[in-house]
Amino acid sequence: MPHLTVEVRGFNLVLDHITNKKSISIIIPARNEEDNIQGSIDASIYAAEKNFNEYEIFVVNDGSTDNTLQIVEKNIRTNNKIRVISHPVSLGFGAAFDTGRKDAKMNYTVMVHGDDVFEREDLSLFFSYAGKADMILGFIGNPESRSKARQAISTLYTKIMNSIFRLNLKYFNGIQIHVSEWMKRLDLYSDGFGFFAEIVIKAVREGRSYLEVPYKHRERPSGGVTKIFRVKNIESVIKTIIHLYLWHMKNPDHKKMTIS
Repeated sequence: MPHLTVEVRGFNLVLDHITNKKSISIIIPARNEEDNIQGSIDASIYAAEKNFNEYEIFVVNDGSTDNTLQIVEKNIRTNNKIRVISHPVSLGFGAAFDTGRKDAKMNYTVMVHGDDVFEREDLSLFFSYAGKADMILGFIGNPESRSKARQAISTLYTKIMNSIFRLNLKYFNGIQIHVSEWMKRLDLYSDGFGFFAEIVIKAVREGRSYLEVPYKHRERPSGGVTKIFRVKNIESVIKTIIHLYLWHMKNPDHKKMTIS
């Protein structure tokens, strides 16, 4: 992957060297991911052990009807840092994240997809940026890994969000690392795929610093179609954008702070 620059904005940096101890809560939402969940767990463990003193993993089983739960329970028997929280029925991607973030006990919180889209070294590299800003925002550094249609839709979505909310972000739907204390008190509206953008926009409005970091994306190793283009997920994103726009109109100004 070609060299990509990393951009920092804001100045409320998290100073881990004060305590000399970093820890992370990893939330893995999963619905019917029996072919992928093991890879997500393995990559998360590797990246966490390489970069943090302590970690915990919450797998949120969002109403799976396959063997996802059984695979997670097998992991729990050999690693006491892993927990599973089950929704009897599917409540949505954002709702699954919301369930996990409320129980986070470590310094930082991150959501890792349950469909095994990260090689362990790539995830570890991303984790290594924790603490360099209030939030670490990932963007896809190899967009060619996706279809032309998905690249076009993603680019359009980013341009629309930046235009509406007067921002200049590279990506709204990438992996993110946040300070747990802030994340737990965030009033989160979206229960679907729009929660990524909601978190970022509300954080920037508060003047929280951010670091944009490229990461290497890969499509689901087991194949299958992404769930984001399902009708209910598209509806959820539209509802979130409307909610954020109304919220934005009530809170039009945001703190513009930059570190070059």
